[in-house]
Amino acid sequence: MEIGPQAGVAPGARLLYVTLAMEYGGAEGQLAELACGLDPDRFRPHLCCIRGAGPLLRPFAERRIPRTVFDFPPLDYAGKARSARQLLREVRTVARLMRVVRPHLVHGVLPVACVVAGLAARLAGVPLIVTGRRSLGLYRDGRPLLRFLERVVGRRTDRVVANSEAVLADAIARERLSPEKVLVIRNGVRIPAAPPRASWRDIVGEEIGGPVVCLPANFFPYKGHMDFLEAAAAVAREAPRARFVLVGDGSLRAAIERRAAEPGLAGRVRLLGVRPDCRDIMALSDVVVLASHEEGFPNVVLEAMAAGRPVVATRVGGVPEAVEDGVTGLLVPARDPAALAGAIGRLLSDRDAARRMGMRGLDRARREFTVERMVGAYEDLYEELLARKGLGVGRGE
Repeated sequence: MEIGPQAGVAPGARLLYVTLAMEYGGAEGQLAELACGLDPDRFRPHLCCIRGAGPLLRPFAERRIPRTVFDFPPLDYAGKARSARQLLREVRTVARLMRVVRPHLVHGVLPVACVVAGLAARLAGVPLIVTGRRSLGLYRDGRPLLRFLERVVGRRTDRVVANSEAVLADAIARERLSPEKVLVIRNGVRIPAAPPRASWRDIVGEEIGGPVVCLPANFFPYKGHMDFLEAAAAVAREAPRARFVLVGDGSLRAAIERRAAEPGLAGRVRLLGVRPDCRDIMALSDVVVLASHEEGFPNVVLEAMAAGRPVVATRVGGVPEAVEDGVTGLLVPARDPAALAGAIGRLLSDRDAARRMGMRGLDRARREFTVERMVGAYEDLYEELLARKGLGVGRGE
């Protein structure tokens, strides 16, 4: 266990964020932006990771935000008794931390962390509980214990925050939450002040001669990589100079490598792994693709818009709330490689239209999807909940 520097007796509301680990990922990146962007005169965040550390702990350390890291293993959902025993240990451990930190408000991020945070907060007598919903509820399939505990915690949570209208509707329907308890705060991204200084030579060791289509997503089945590669093969037949870049890693890596080495794609696909410079890679690409079968409100779409890149995305979850079809990008049905190939080919063949879509996406990101807007919305929520409990911000209780 690692505990960072404590915040002492400075004024402000004490907040405890509970998550799994701070690896590279959309939810983790949003949490880092939120906790590190809060007004330090009004809020004192503390981070708790249940399942280990990760590279995104760095901004917390740089800002001297206290952080506590536990090393519990992933849950074994095949062994229900083992999962229940481990969850109980996690809850008791985090409750002990809460009794030391004495937060005014606990905020759980990601499903298991929300359950642990909610149950531990009740044991420790924390006044306020906020939990997040960042994806559609399909992850609960085959996990009855998680499904049951989410409902229990949801009923005892002061506010549930969804990152899109689609996720909000799904959470209300699946968890039977009161609509008055749930609200939407959409993700936010940083808008670059200038184009990236990096070049393809910096990233892959050589210049790429043709147009580049980028799919930034970890290699999980629902992310649609096989659909993308099938679409890429079709695009390559019409645009032989096109190249395809995949950023991420995961359980499907071996299968993706095999498909990328087959005739029609061999030599045209680059797998770059997990990269901290993913935003620069998107900014250098001609088209950014999301091929997912399900999504809540994907950060990658917002980051592509912030980079001024046109997006081709599947019409799932909250994606249509970000991508305006025919305006900032093109939407296609999920699991339809032919439609995906058609949309990619259209943007590669009409560069002026692609440029206009990218610029309109950048304009919309500046208006609606900034980190500052997202952080401000959470600050307003925290202040509202604290005021209801008589825990005014800045009083140093």
